[in-house]
Amino acid sequence: MPYTDEKIGYQNNNASKEAASFNSKGKITIREQVLELFRERKELSAEQVSEIMNRAEISVKPRITELKNSGFIADSGKKVIGKWGTSITIWKIVKEK
Repeated sequence: MPYTDEKIGYQNNNASKEAASFNSKGKITIREQVLELFRERKELSAEQVSEIMNRAEISVKPRITELKNSGFIADSGKKVIGKWGTSITIWKIVKEK
């Protein structure tokens, strides 16, 4: 997956690239909110982040991927059963700044 200079991921087409660049400040704000939540809680699943932030998982999962790709969080090696009965990853903070 390609990424913008701000580390926002997008699909390999012009429309997706334009959408990733549009309002990138707002997207970075969500990422910073997710990172701050990890700084406070240390370990969370995407489902937990979504619930705590009162945002759809579809808006927080890409932010978690961006934080993982930037080295801020990593797979903790732990799994839990999510609300849909599937195994989900617990992520952990690895870099504070």
